Amino acid sequence: MVFTAYYRRLRSFYLFIILLAIALLILSSRESTRSLLLGEDPIWQNLFTTDDDLLWWNDRFPCEKHEPIRIAIVESAGVHDEVTAALVYAFGGHPNAELRLYFARQRYQSDVIINNLELQTPILSVNSSNYFKRDVANLPPPHFVVSTTCELDLEKPESVVAPLRHLLFNETTHLFCLVHHADYWNEGKHVDVVREWVDQERVDFIGLSQHTVDYLLQKSVTQWPNLQASVTARTFPPVFPVNQTHNETIREVSLAMQGDYAPERRDYKRIFGSLDNVVKKINGSAATTGHQTEESVKLHLIGHGPHVEVPENIRGNVAFDEDLSYPDFYRLLSQSYAVIPAFASETYLDRKASSTVPASLIAGVPLVASEKLLASYSYLPREAVWLSEPDEREMETVERVVGDRETFMEKKKKVKEAAENIMKQNRMNVRRWMNEDFTRRGIVPEDAVST
Repeated sequence: MVFTAYYRRLRSFYLFIILLAIALLILSSRESTRSLLLGEDPIWQNLFTTDDDLLWWNDRFPCEKHEPIRIAIVESAGVHDEVTAALVYAFGGHPNAELRLYFARQRYQSDVIINNLELQTPILSVNSSNYFKRDVANLPPPHFVVSTTCELDLEKPESVVAPLRHLLFNETTHLFCLVHHADYWNEGKHVDVVREWVDQERVDFIGLSQHTVDYLLQKSVTQWPNLQASVTARTFPPVFPVNQTHNETIREVSLAMQGDYAPERRDYKRIFGSLDNVVKKINGSAATTGHQTEESVKLHLIGHGPHVEVPENIRGNVAFDEDLSYPDFYRLLSQSYAVIPAFASETYLDRKASSTVPASLIAGVPLVASEKLLASYSYLPREAVWLSEPDEREMETVERVVGDRETFMEKKKKVKEAAENIMKQNRMNVRRWMNEDFTRRGIVPEDAVST
């Protein structure tokens, strides 16, 4: 009896299938019904969609609730560690991304700086820049590649250019190209390489200050022949957080100047003459008030190269600080009363970006700045600097303002606020830039930032 009932049910099921097939065949005689059931996008297919099918676009268009955005940061020349750290901090602020880092080398304990950054994004790997080509061949393609020293990275045919060309022609990767010397971009192998990305409008140039972006667009790109595509350039002040230390027990008026010691780069005679005046002012202030001061004045020359001759009367007021790690560099800088740019040439005001300007923000110390410097480095607030008067040299500015502790503390507060605002804005900007690229591809990510 059991088997008889089973076969009766089975026979009824077969009969139902046959009748359904006949009904569909009759209905399909109508053109609209045939298209609905048997066309290129039949309605019944949606009934059998899997979870994976629902996310069919994931590989190309990640968004916040789905696949993380893959970001590769490449530095193949072994330079500009601080710029790389700022990029890691900015791109590492995305809530749904993952980073892979590729370095030629990490100098002066820059790895300590990066390891101490508070990121929302996991760093999946840190490898030699020579591994970039291998990973492009074997891993899911990055959605974004950040070339941190683009004019040098794009001169590496095997380790950088070859994998980038693969990504250009086989994937949907977008390139961010960091420009350090805007005047290097009128011609060259690196220009030939990046033009392939420009022609497909899949690259954004990034300058470290607005004046370098202006020079790039107005004086370098204009020399490119047969340019049809638009060129996009962004501004990114390279600022990142470090542990600042200001030891109140240290009774030293510290002044900081970084760079090559070469005598042709600076007017040391004038610098040391002003330093002597600063020393006399601090000592004279103590004599006037009748209080014995324990403060000493020290000019810290942070850099490298043969030492210049220091006059005997201020020899104890000059220190040559060489081969500092980045943690020690920022620790020393953060103890300063003023950071002195001492640019070697005017090119740092129109086509190159100085590392000293962002370093003062990172360390939380006011920079000595002229009106021309503020115009070039427009991200630097006026109230956060020691502003030079017209025709006043930098050390003469220090000579004028030194000893004003109340103003110094006010400016330190403004410097800290400026740095925090820049870092916050950098994170918002890189997220917006990535979203704009996804939008060009036809989708607005769910984490889009309103601008």
